[in-house]
Amino acid sequence: MAALFSCKSTPDIAPVDAFELLDGDAALYLTVPVQANSEFVTNAIQKIGKIAESDAKKITERLDMAYVAILPSGKIQLSASGNLPKAFASLALSEKNGWTAGAKEGHTFYTHKDTGFELCIPSSSNVFLAGNISQMAKRYNKIAYSDLTSDEKLLSQAISQSDYKYLHENISSNMMLYSPSPRFLLKNFFGALDVKTPVTSVYAAVSPYSEVKGYDYNVKLVLNLSDARTVKATEALLKVGLFGMASKISQTGQAQITIVELLLRKSQILALIK
Repeated sequence: MAALFSCKSTPDIAPVDAFELLDGDAALYLTVPVQANSEFVTNAIQKIGKIAESDAKKITERLDMAYVAILPSGKIQLSASGNLPKAFASLALSEKNGWTAGAKEGHTFYTHKDTGFELCIPSSSNVFLAGNISQMAKRYNKIAYSDLTSDEKLLSQAISQSDYKYLHENISSNMMLYSPSPRFLLKNFFGALDVKTPVTSVYAAVSPYSEVKGYDYNVKLVLNLSDARTVKATEALLKVGLFGMASKISQTGQAQITIVELLLRKSQILALIK
């Protein structure tokens, strides 16, 4: 049985960039500096893993950065870096907590009995989760063991250099969001926008906030449009969607709208994670 659940990687293997394990065709990407957003991460782990808050906190305390991809199908991928010794996995991912161990792509992985999510901790530096972790595990192996072929693209090569920098460099305490397929995002943030819009991409900086009771984040949204002639109409539609929500909307480019001081509750951000 020990051989079945052995892992070809070791805790001493060089860390793999967690960002690169995500698919390159997602509808939405979210970068989360964990310790600056620990409560959000704890709640997200609870929501995904259906585990107790105390166990979720123990996992959060050991993470540094988390990256989330929501695929066009609505399925989620999560990849994080941190310090997760093997002994910790066996405690947090126990059968008592609903997890069952198995083996896939040379790694031990755990399946949650209620959600069906699969979670893998291939080394002490990496952890990733998805409905099916096969592709992420294969990607991990190829990066960790320098087995990438010339025609295989990592996420950093599948998206533009500017988008890569936005999501992966100069990270502060803010959560950074990018959506090349923004209808999903707009529908979750503004229910009134569940219609076809000329918005082609959305960028957001999500800052922790505590000045107004009941709100957890101050968000800056930048929306790029396909046609400059639709800016005014889209602004009007946004105002309908933002009815009753404190924010400032302005045109910041020929075909660009920026929303600042958009105050949101943690539940609204967590709603992106199904």
